Amino acid sequence: MNNSPSQFELMEANLQNLKQRMPDLPVSGILLCRLLLHIGREMAAKFEQQIKPFGLNEAEFRVLSTLFSQPDGTAHPSDLCVRASQSPANMSRISDELFDRGLITRVSSVHDRRRMVLRITGEGEEFVRTLLPKLHVPLRKLLRDFPEADQRQLVAQLKRLGAELDHMNVPDLTEPAL
Repeated sequence: MNNSPSQFELMEANLQNLKQRMPDLPVSGILLCRLLLHIGREMAAKFEQQIKPFGLNEAEFRVLSTLFSQPDGTAHPSDLCVRASQSPANMSRISDELFDRGLITRVSSVHDRRRMVLRITGEGEEFVRTLLPKLHVPLRKLLRDFPEADQRQLVAQLKRLGAELDHMNVPDLTEPAL
């Protein structure tokens, strides 16, 4: 049996050592940020591994499944940028890729010819219907020891943290403090 400390224990020990030298260090906050970053990177990497054999990356699948989630299967690229957390430049690349694969169509809006409307195709819908259940298996395994109530509570707390982050003004640390 391996009795060596986990990377999380080492991370926390490092922060405790740092606190000895800087007593005002917000250890819990730093640890929370580091854990969120680590977990986010690891989950993204695992998701990419799962989806790669199907010829899409995570961002492309997120956009496709977001289109699938719309009642009429359509959306403007600018709406998808917000819903799928993508930049306009990345949305152009993603829509090109999905279009080239026949998973979406693109047409000019009847209300404003300058705007495009993206629509998921039957092939795109079938792709999402086939792939999503396969992606749920490892997710359920990951969360098997977290009851639904705990998951909802964690989601609520992370939403609060996300809202604070969205409204946070980052100070310019290059300016001297008064």
